[in-house]
Amino acid sequence: MELLVGWMRIARNPQRERKSVVGGVAGSVNLRTGKPTLGTGYAPATVNHTLSVLSAFYTFHIHFGRGPLVNPVPMDADRRRVLAHRSPIEAEVRFRRAPLRQKAIDRTPRSIPDRLWDEVFAEMTHDRDRALLAFFVSSGARASELLGLRGRDIDWAGQRVWVVSKGSRVLEAVPGAAEAFRYLVLYFGKFGPPAP
Repeated sequence: MELLVGWMRIARNPQRERKSVVGGVAGSVNLRTGKPTLGTGYAPATVNHTLSVLSAFYTFHIHFGRGPLVNPVPMDADRRRVLAHRSPIEAEVRFRRAPLRQKAIDRTPRSIPDRLWDEVFAEMTHDRDRALLAFFVSSGARASELLGLRGRDIDWAGQRVWVVSKGSRVLEAVPGAAEAFRYLVLYFGKFGPPAP
């Protein structure tokens, strides 16, 4: 495993090789999207993800009595034991990284500025698409949940839509923005209301 991690730390990632130079210098931030320009190698998070996948692969096969009897990916047993039953309400416990794990940066979530949001809506040519995008952002529902909506799943008075949840398969109400309902009304005004 040490060889794999050492190789990933110095190797060039072939997916980052571009024919045209569009981005800036590695580490700089794209002013329009807020995303950092990636370097030419593998990111520390990629190395850690690779180690997690390999560890799970060997754990699976050890559980069923196939393959080696030892997981070649080292892990910190104290950290795994304490975090196995930790309540999310409790304060976060800090641990040393397990051997071979890379130091990863905790990034704050990005957001889209209002002017870019307005640009996206101005470029859209259909009220149906505007309504879908507004529902995606305001409700937090998955694409498959919103694309499966029927006319009877819309609660106009409560400003909610009823979606079938992916995990539990239960019909649940999620709130929608008034803007989303306004675009939906414009769409139905042009093409007629949906069947129940």
